[in-house]
Amino acid sequence: MSQNVTNSVMSKSDLFTEAKWTQISSDVADAFRMDESERAWFAEKRIAKLIAAIPFLAECEDAERTAVAHLGTYLLSIRETKKYFNAKPEDSESISERLRLGMSFKGGNPEIIDRAMSLIALVMIWDYRRDAEEDVFLRKYNPVSMGDFDFEMNVTALEEKIKRIPCPEMDKILPLAVTPDSYWQGG
Repeated sequence: MSQNVTNSVMSKSDLFTEAKWTQISSDVADAFRMDESERAWFAEKRIAKLIAAIPFLAECEDAERTAVAHLGTYLLSIRETKKYFNAKPEDSESISERLRLGMSFKGGNPEIIDRAMSLIALVMIWDYRRDAEEDVFLRKYNPVSMGDFDFEMNVTALEEKIKRIPCPEMDKILPLAVTPDSYWQGG
């Protein structure tokens, strides 16, 4: 009996393996008709991998379906339908408003979900800062350049939240130290 109990206990890293990511990213790439270069880019994209990992690391019900649905939303936000996902003044009520479509989870550990969504929000706010000057030139709404988000205050709050909730498996996917160099869409 104790052997069965021991075998049924899995670590978080067993819940979202490289094989699981390869399977999910390949299936999503197929659904979006990605060519070989897009497939390679997508498979290496830290933010995409994190999005897929959240329901597994948080031990949510229906993790695979949630991962695929959230990746679909992410891809829609960066491809031909990007304009529908661009920031708007209405999104400035909260740093996570633009992320709400990718925040539906069935069950799971709310602290792990909150940590992951804070990490994603951190990547997003760094993108706002990186794009601020260009967005002003393009007359594109950017909550950082418009002064609707206090960049330093938000970065500090998000980093503190992330540090309070340990998750080494998440750190392997997207370490806090590399978030300024991570990009929502590119690289």
